[in-house]
Amino acid sequence: MTDISTTETQAIRTKNSDSFYAFLIVALAPIGQMGIDIFTPSLPLIAKEFMSSRETVQLRVSLYLAAFSIGQLFYGPLSDSIGRRRALVLGLVLFLTGSLIAITASNIEVFITGRVIQGFGITCASVLMRAIATDMFKPPQLASVLTYMVVGWGMGPIIAPVIGAAFQETIGWKYSLIFLAVYAVILLALIAFVMKETNRNLVAFSLTKIASGVGEIYGNFRFTLIFLSMGFCYGVILCFNLVGPFVVQEAMGYSPGTFGVLALAMGLVYFLGVLSNRVMPAAITPARKFSIASLICVIAAAIQLSLALVADLNIWALAVPFAFVVFFCGVMYPNLMAMGVSAFPHIAGLASSLLGFSLMLLAAAIMWLSSLMQAHSLLPFATLTLVLMCGVFVMIRAIRP
Repeated sequence: MTDISTTETQAIRTKNSDSFYAFLIVALAPIGQMGIDIFTPSLPLIAKEFMSSRETVQLRVSLYLAAFSIGQLFYGPLSDSIGRRRALVLGLVLFLTGSLIAITASNIEVFITGRVIQGFGITCASVLMRAIATDMFKPPQLASVLTYMVVGWGMGPIIAPVIGAAFQETIGWKYSLIFLAVYAVILLALIAFVMKETNRNLVAFSLTKIASGVGEIYGNFRFTLIFLSMGFCYGVILCFNLVGPFVVQEAMGYSPGTFGVLALAMGLVYFLGVLSNRVMPAAITPARKFSIASLICVIAAAIQLSLALVADLNIWALAVPFAFVVFFCGVMYPNLMAMGVSAFPHIAGLASSLLGFSLMLLAAAIMWLSSLMQAHSLLPFATLTLVLMCGVFVMIRAIRP
């Protein structure tokens, strides 16, 4: 009787523990993306309040993403040495420090400094949620948890612009910072007081082994083409969030709420593109899928550029063709990611970190380039979109999935 009760109690504890870690992984998933997208409807107002140029305000988005990408290289090896829990606490404390600096900033330079610290800190969530899932779950549970994680990650850029627009139009855009800080405090409390260390095989930090792996990965030309393609796909979507608020609100005269709804729609379209991979017939091979998706992206981008030439400041000329670009980027992106990581099964963790670092640094560079473009017309954005999609089209054929 006692043995049965003990066994049942242990089973309940295990189930409760699994449920907690699944919940924690999903809760960690969206915050990094929300840190980018929650401010996009407020970019024009932030520029006015800090009496700064559009280019400078857009630069802080690029710098946030650059810091986010560098953190990809930091938290993975660190958590292997000191544990996931300590690495998460360190990252969230850094994020909260950056939030406090940004909230109290009186000029754009201090605000950007706070945002860079935020970006570097919150990378811990994006990197370590995958590591915790691997630590705690085995197939088939792992696949289920990762599915929920991807859903949580995808929800960030979908809901963040709507939340940001609502704050701006009601109580002020700085409440977006407060919202993110409160979110981080809740995560920090869960990690500090509830979470147990999940990494039971701590290893000494070795620069020699890391350097050897980096050389092997970056020496693979196919891997380079994969992260370039992913960076172009991710970069064009982020450019919409960076340039779009100025084109839609200032050039076209719509409200922040309208842009928030438009960004929400694009997020949902991307999400549907990702999910479409699960319902496509097995007869559609990866090579066929990439070929069709990249071609449609080029055609849609060319149509957008043509419409920009004849009906420049028309919101439908922006929204409809770009929705096709976003959808089919969503089709390609997860498949490219799987190809990139699976190419190095013996160093999959390092490959994942380098893939995230490389594509996000490239996306940050693309965003910086887009911040130099004029925002009083749709034409520059449409031109950049077509150039990037042509690049993806060419590289996909060189990759030969």
